[in-house]
Amino acid sequence: ARTAATAVVVGSATAVVLLMLALASFLGRLQDDPGVVGKRYQLTASLPAERAGEAGELPGVAGAAPRYETDAVDSFELGQPVRLVAFPGDHTTFEAPELAEGRRLRDDGEAEVGQGLADTLGVRPGGTLAVQLPTGEEVRFRVVGVVRTLEREGQVAYVRPPRLLTADASIRPEIAVRLEDGADRGEVEQSLERIGAEPRAVGGTGSDDQAFLGKLAAVLRVVAAVNGLICLYVLVQTLAVMAAERRRTIAVLRSAGARRTAVALVLGGVAAAVVGVAVPLGVIVERLLLGPAVARLAAGYASLPLGAGAGQVVAITAGLVAVATAAAVWVAWRVEREPISVGLREG
Repeated sequence: ARTAATAVVVGSATAVVLLMLALASFLGRLQDDPGVVGKRYQLTASLPAERAGEAGELPGVAGAAPRYETDAVDSFELGQPVRLVAFPGDHTTFEAPELAEGRRLRDDGEAEVGQGLADTLGVRPGGTLAVQLPTGEEVRFRVVGVVRTLEREGQVAYVRPPRLLTADASIRPEIAVRLEDGADRGEVEQSLERIGAEPRAVGGTGSDDQAFLGKLAAVLRVVAAVNGLICLYVLVQTLAVMAAERRRTIAVLRSAGARRTAVALVLGGVAAAVVGVAVPLGVIVERLLLGPAVARLAAGYASLPLGAGAGQVVAITAGLVAVATAAAVWVAWRVEREPISVGLREG
C-alpha cells in the first residue's frame, strides 16, 4: 500500500513536471517560430509597397506583400489600444491566426478582431470597430470575424489598407517575405540586400514579449527541477521507512556478507517499482487531464499543444531512474552505518 501511494505521489509530480516542460517548450517556440502565432512569412524587408513584386520574384521566395501596421485607440474607449494590421488582398497567405467566430474579411470595410479585443470591447461579428488613428482621423470597420492570437494579448485587428491610407498617408509598410520550402534563408537575405532591402528575421512574438517569455520558460524549468527534488525526497523517505521496517532482514543479509551494493539493489527494486508505475501514470495524467485543462484556459486566445513529446518523456524517465538510484544509494549508505548487531536484535 505504501509503495502504491508513493507511486501515485511521484506520478502526480511527474505529470506536473511534464506539463512544465511542455509549457516551456511552447514558450520557446513562441519566441522563435512565427508559425506558432499564425505568421506564414519568415522575413520582412524595408522596401516601398510598389516593390513587393520585385521581392516576390527572387529565388527562394514563395510570395511577398506589403504589410501595414499602426497603433490606434478605440473611439468609444479611448484608453483601449488597438493594433491594426493590413495586407492587400487575402491576409491569410501571410498571417492566418485561427478563426474562432464568424468568417474572414472580404472587402475594404471589414475587419477581423483578436479575441482579447473582442472581449474587451464586447464586439462580435456584425458589430462596428471604430478607432482613432495617431493623426486624429477616425476609421470604421464592420467586424466579420474573431481570431485567436497571442499577439499583443489579442488586442489586434486585421483590415485592408485603403481606409487606413486614406486617413493616414504617412503609414509606411514593410514587405512580408514568405520563403519556399527548403529555401536557404541566408541566400534570400543576400538577394534582398542586393536590391536595396534590409531583411529582418521574423520571430513568433513581438520583441517586447520575447525577453519576458524567455524568463517565464526559465521559471517553468526551475519549477520542474523543484518537483524533481520533491520526488527524490519522497523516495528517500519511503525507502527509509521500508528499511526501518525490514531492519532485521537487512541485518541478516549484511551478516551473510552482503555489502552496500546488495542492500542498494534491494531498495532499488522497490524504487524501480515506483518509477515503473509513476512514469505511465504521469504521462496519462498530463495528456488527458492537466494539458487539456491548461489549454482550455487559453482557448479563447490560442490553440496550445501541451502534450508532452517523446523526448520529454524519455528525459523524465531517465531523471526518475537517476533519482531512484540516488535515493536507494543514500538509504543503503545510512543503513550500512548502523551496526549489524543492532539490526539483529530487532524483533
